[in-house]
Amino acid sequence: MSAFLDLVEQDQVGRVTVAIERAIERSFREDGARMTGAEVRRRFAICERLLRHLRGDLGWGLKRVLDHLPAYLRSELDGIRWRPDTRSVWVPADGQT
Repeated sequence: MSAFLDLVEQDQVGRVTVAIERAIERSFREDGARMTGAEVRRRFAICERLLRHLRGDLGWGLKRVLDHLPAYLRSELDGIRWRPDTRSVWVPADGQT
């Protein structure tokens, strides 16, 4: 696996950070759970692992990774086995990342 920052251009770090924050915040809202430092760190670690796998191992574009991040985080939190999207043609979402 590649180093986290090696997978993101310097000028995209802020964008990735915001997308991860939003995915984590959304997951807490969906759970109706209280945010604790430990749980935020755990969910961030899941997002980081997902980013490393999708971007580093599978070579996905950053937009594609960030579009799929909330759903894959949700699956991980729910203990649902997921598989990366294998379509060869992908159209970005409407900019909600």
